[in-house]
Amino acid sequence: MQESGYSLDFLESETKYWVAFDRAEIAMSGTKLRLIYDRLGSLEKLWKADPLQIAELGQDPFARLPFLTDEVVGKIVSARSRIDPDALMQELKDKDVWALCLAHPNFPFGLREIHQPPAVLYIKGKPDFIRLNKSIAVVGTRNPSPYGQKVAKQFASELGKRGITVISGMALGIDSHSHWGAIEAGGTTVAVLGSGPDVIYPATNRRLHQKLIDTPGCAVLSEYFPGTKPQTWMFPQRNRIISGLSQGVLVVEAGQKSGSLLTANQAFDQGRLVFAIPGRIDSPASDGTNHLISSNKAKLVSSIDDLLSEFAWITGQYDGKPVPVELFGPEKEVYDLICANPQIHFDQLAEKSSLSAGELSSALIMLELAGAVERLAGDNYQAS
Repeated sequence: MQESGYSLDFLESETKYWVAFDRAEIAMSGTKLRLIYDRLGSLEKLWKADPLQIAELGQDPFARLPFLTDEVVGKIVSARSRIDPDALMQELKDKDVWALCLAHPNFPFGLREIHQPPAVLYIKGKPDFIRLNKSIAVVGTRNPSPYGQKVAKQFASELGKRGITVISGMALGIDSHSHWGAIEAGGTTVAVLGSGPDVIYPATNRRLHQKLIDTPGCAVLSEYFPGTKPQTWMFPQRNRIISGLSQGVLVVEAGQKSGSLLTANQAFDQGRLVFAIPGRIDSPASDGTNHLISSNKAKLVSSIDDLLSEFAWITGQYDGKPVPVELFGPEKEVYDLICANPQIHFDQLAEKSSLSAGELSSALIMLELAGAVERLAGDNYQAS
């Protein structure tokens, strides 16, 4: 528990209600659940509230929760009669899966900011949350050329060696070569699945799935509850998570109708940078990447330095010089609190600051990326 940096109390007392709402099929998005959480301070309160109280909350203009209609209230009451939050958590434990909800401080900052963020991430493995906030997605065709295989593995290896997490989708082809490239270089990599985190698809990637779970800092994750079988519509949905987890997306090889182009489009919508490897003009596997480049939707890269030059905050360098850091707003408030103590725990920062847990988490991440503070074991922080 301590290695992952999340609070056991938070996990047991709050996350189970996020999981319960996620399983309730009420059609309440992660964004709506977060609004309720920010208003009430706990989803447990909503889960246990009297139906009349929930209805009044939806009608209160100051609560700003108009989606809590009579129909939704009825669905919540129905869900409570058939769903046991404690039983759900036990099922997760039995399957060696843990849940990370949108309100948790460790929920990836970039992912919480996208359109329709997942309410819960179901995870197998032990991702490194600090390195997860320095990540690049590497995606491409399921039928790569030998050149594409080589380049995907090479770039992923270089990213891994530089402490940058490689995000991909564990599909055959470019995805798999990217994961292996990072692992074999001693780096970290995370697979986002279009199924439950315990459902291996394709089945031929069983060894890779196990390696991702067993390797420190690596993991497989999904917005789908364990046991969920893959369906066609789930893969475009998961692409927004691949790009959302990443600061940039590298497309290695892609045909004109490749699913990796959907990930690139998601990245555009999320304000992420997109990169592409140029390919042979007579290769169908390069049609998509060459088009991304020619249409100026992606930057052409031929080396790892071409890619990393766009991320001074990842490398800590700009034209060979340290990046100056100017703090203001929430970051300055949190930094001043940390500087006033030799070490300070996340919970103490939450008590002393004016920020919500999510805002505090975001500020800490930005301070870490800027090199201003250092996160220690047990969710403690100190000035760098």
